Amino acid sequence: MKKSKTKSYTIGIAVFMVLAIIIFFGRIVDFLVNIQWYKQLGYLSVYFTRIKATLLLMVPLFIILYIGIWLYYKGIRKNIIKMRKVIEVNTDRRKLERKIFILANTLFSLFVSYLVASSFWYKILQFLNSSDFSVKDPIFNKDISFYIFKLPLIDSLYQAAMGLLVFIVIITVATFFITLTSGITGGFKKDLVIDSDTIKNGLIQFAGKQLAVIAGLFLMLGALGFFLKGYKIMYSSNGAVYGAGYTDVKVTLLMSRVLAVACLISAVVVFVSLLKSKVKPIVISIAAIVVLMIVNAAASVVVENLMVKSNQMAYEEQYIKNDIAYTRKAYNLDNLEDVSYPVSNTLNKKDIENNKDIIDNIKLNSYKQSLDFYNQVQAMKYYYNFNDIDIDRYTVNGKYTQTFLAPREIKSDSITPATWLNQHIIYTHGYGVVMSKVSSVTSEGQPDFIVRDIPVDNESGIKVDNPRIYFGESTNEYAIVGTTAEEFDYPNGSSNKYNKYEGNAGIKLNFGNKLLFGLAEQDPNFLTSKYITGDSKIIINRNIMDRVNAIAPFLKYDSDPYMVAADGKLYWIVDGYTYSDMYPYSQPTNGLNYIRNSVKVTIDAYNGDVNFYIVDDKDPIIKSYDGIFKGLFKKASEIPQAIKEHFRYPEDLFNIQCQVLGKYHVTDPVSFMTGEDLWQVATTQKDVSQDKSASETSYMVTRLPGETKEEMVLLNYFNMNNKENMSAMLGVRMDGDNYGKMVLYRFPTQQTVYGPFLFQNNIKQDTDISKELSLWNTNGSHVEFGDTIILPVNNSLLYVEPLYIIADGKNSIPEMKRVIVSNGDKIIMAEGIDKALATIFGIDNGGSAPTTGPATPGQTSGGVSSEVLKQAKAFYDSALEAQKQGDWAKYGEYIKKLGDILGGTGQLQTEQQAQPQGQTTK
Repeated sequence: MKKSKTKSYTIGIAVFMVLAIIIFFGRIVDFLVNIQWYKQLGYLSVYFTRIKATLLLMVPLFIILYIGIWLYYKGIRKNIIKMRKVIEVNTDRRKLERKIFILANTLFSLFVSYLVASSFWYKILQFLNSSDFSVKDPIFNKDISFYIFKLPLIDSLYQAAMGLLVFIVIITVATFFITLTSGITGGFKKDLVIDSDTIKNGLIQFAGKQLAVIAGLFLMLGALGFFLKGYKIMYSSNGAVYGAGYTDVKVTLLMSRVLAVACLISAVVVFVSLLKSKVKPIVISIAAIVVLMIVNAAASVVVENLMVKSNQMAYEEQYIKNDIAYTRKAYNLDNLEDVSYPVSNTLNKKDIENNKDIIDNIKLNSYKQSLDFYNQVQAMKYYYNFNDIDIDRYTVNGKYTQTFLAPREIKSDSITPATWLNQHIIYTHGYGVVMSKVSSVTSEGQPDFIVRDIPVDNESGIKVDNPRIYFGESTNEYAIVGTTAEEFDYPNGSSNKYNKYEGNAGIKLNFGNKLLFGLAEQDPNFLTSKYITGDSKIIINRNIMDRVNAIAPFLKYDSDPYMVAADGKLYWIVDGYTYSDMYPYSQPTNGLNYIRNSVKVTIDAYNGDVNFYIVDDKDPIIKSYDGIFKGLFKKASEIPQAIKEHFRYPEDLFNIQCQVLGKYHVTDPVSFMTGEDLWQVATTQKDVSQDKSASETSYMVTRLPGETKEEMVLLNYFNMNNKENMSAMLGVRMDGDNYGKMVLYRFPTQQTVYGPFLFQNNIKQDTDISKELSLWNTNGSHVEFGDTIILPVNNSLLYVEPLYIIADGKNSIPEMKRVIVSNGDKIIMAEGIDKALATIFGIDNGGSAPTTGPATPGQTSGGVSSEVLKQAKAFYDSALEAQKQGDWAKYGEYIKKLGDILGGTGQLQTEQQAQPQGQTTK
């Protein structure tokens, strides 16, 4: 008998294990793959941090839940037997019922404990590793760390406990009704009469003690909930500003404390009353709580609407100050340098000559058009792609130079034929980078390349020993290296060059791993391919964002990773953010109300090595993470200097700060409440015929007012709310010790300062320029504005707008054909910035006499004769007429002649020669 029983238990356990493996097979495979990958990267301890924390929390939770459910079931079962008035004699049925309960209790307790542990492990570790902010809130005088690290856990546990109690009550009541309505054999009682007395008395007899305990716990938790509600006024949006206002502090907080005490008293009353089967005290207790809640709501409405709103500044001034101060602190705007910048528009020839370093680095190439050009001209083959262009600064041939840099990545989904061998073994990597000067273009209006082509033609003096890119922004397929097949390296004329990977990335593909990855990828090629040997390795998670998110998913990452060339290698840099939505009194933006760029992540483009560096050790959240994830973060002092020189202030963070600053640049509570000085991020226009959109932040190399050295900065412009007049300019520095220092330049409020869109409107309203824009913006091409640059120079503003002409069509090549420059009332369009500046300021440009002031008769402000314009207009009209008549040969002929004139190759003809046949000049 014992052997039979042991055998059945063994079979049951085996069946259970097999079922568990089948159900969780995918997760088991992922777990084994993850162990290998994290170990190869050196972050296995980080991966196990979560697992260990989850298990340490899950085991005691499982034991408590299992015992609690068992005790609860035991008490309920006795009541069921008593209610049915039977004596249990079927021992086999009892044994089966017990086995089913044990299995169900085990599975339920495992599921719930895992769910809770996997949800709360991180909050518990943060609670235990909290770090002080050394800033206290103005209401409760608690360090901000309480709100960031502790309150979220307490509130989450409260919510979970309330949910569990509600679930138990539902199960208890459901069990009671099933027992009440069913007979001994399980059928329904036909003659049963159910009324309120039957339910009340029956339920109390059935589970009175259990419900008394639950009701008492429920009200005790209710007391905790009201107590926590007092702290939550720090996130109130009921008052004049975000955070606790007068009504929240004087009414809501007081009533929350009263309700908490009332709940504690009611917990005792309800517990005792349920045991004594007395309903009246329970009703009175619950009614008292409901009445107090109604009083709280009514008092809040009355005080807010009858007292506070009509005397808002008298009651709310201090709370408005709190909102301003804590919001600015949370977004790291409290140390902003705020200066007045008088706009005099008195720039002259001498100013331009004295600021030659600024002029030489003006950004003439624009991101969108340059990226299009790179992909058309420098991709070289269809399976290469430039996913992005990154702006940076390098010392090029001894000169501090602003550059565009783009990595040439492999585009796996474009490989034809798309065989497994091609996608994963042959075409494994991208090749090289392309670099051009941002401040200059070729005579054709194209980017001025200093690194280009395959093999790499490098004129920059920047060393890149290994141009192969195995990890990138769009490198999404795994690669198998070290096979018997040769890896394609790059095309070389009619033949190809091949290479063998010699880096340290990848997991060895022994038989066990071939089987493992074959299961993970659901691909038998791992086991059947003859190209894979014992020396082969598989490289996974090659997308750099997947890579960093897998290691540290608790950070937010900037949407624009950028590549740098340093010490002969190519590295990706990703900005990591710590954040929270629990900073008291701080106005939420994009779902958060605290953010810091505390981490810089570097990824080796060849080896895939990932390093996380703490660059803001004053941030309490990163200190907490450093305590939780031992060995993940390195100190800022360990960052190689060659990489550190290329750190950029992250654009996503800057955009959030600009959004907040639009309102919170005002620090006076009266002005803040009246809203008299609201700003918005300036708008701009990209296509001359399309609607405006928000201005994009712009990295540029320049010299800020009062500084003696050029540096890389990030600039954005602010307009008055719902207007196009510019109110201010925000710059953040990023070179050397000045990294992260922000300067706000406020423009005079009593004068009109053109924002980017207003400047572009001025361009289109200039009669001479608008004629040329109309001619270029024909059916065969269109005109696009580049990045609008507004530079502060000697108490003036210099406006620069590159102009691109782009042929319509899928594979058109954008070329920068003109530069528009303005200073105050003067606006000039010319073929280059030097010519435009020479015209405005009378600078001698190569010995030719510059033109100053208005354009001479018969000449546009861009230097184009009126005769040429007449010819162009005549050819344009003729082309349209030929199009209407369906004469496509003539149409093509006129468009070609028009293109020759616009491109500067057409010769000035006599009026009779220029006039197309059958047409008259207007």
